[in-house]
Amino acid sequence: MAVKATKRAPMRAWVCAWLGAVAMVAGPNAWAQQATDFELQVNVLGLQNSDGQVVANLFLEGDDVFGTPRWRATHTIADKRASVAFTHLPAGRYALIVFHDVNGNNTLDHNVFHFPAEPLGFSNGFSLGVLSGMPDSHKLAFTLGPDTQPLNISVR
Repeated sequence: MAVKATKRAPMRAWVCAWLGAVAMVAGPNAWAQQATDFELQVNVLGLQNSDGQVVANLFLEGDDVFGTPRWRATHTIADKRASVAFTHLPAGRYALIVFHDVNGNNTLDHNVFHFPAEPLGFSNGFSLGVLSGMPDSHKLAFTLGPDTQPLNISVR
């Protein structure tokens, strides 16, 4: 059985050659680096002491913020100050929850009424309250991109 030649074959070859040339000039990782070349710096404010550590849980918008975070960072506290950084993140919409893990057990502890027993803070200026409802990734959402400034999160 003979293969019939079509006029599309030369066009396909030209497009493949052009894309290959662009890839060589741009470098093999240029697109991948561009998509994941962002850093998120988080400054934790309102710490009452230097016990334990801070834990920052980062989610993509749409994730369940009560579930397992996509990224987690911890840092010790010095002079009631702490910062954490997330590196090599893609641009996009995120949600962040930070807590002061006073006893250093890597878990947000709760009291007998199931309210958080350790100081807690959220991105996008969200704070727990009767009128605010429960936090979710849309209420906590912020955009990470080339112009993103460090986030200041107050724990209470």
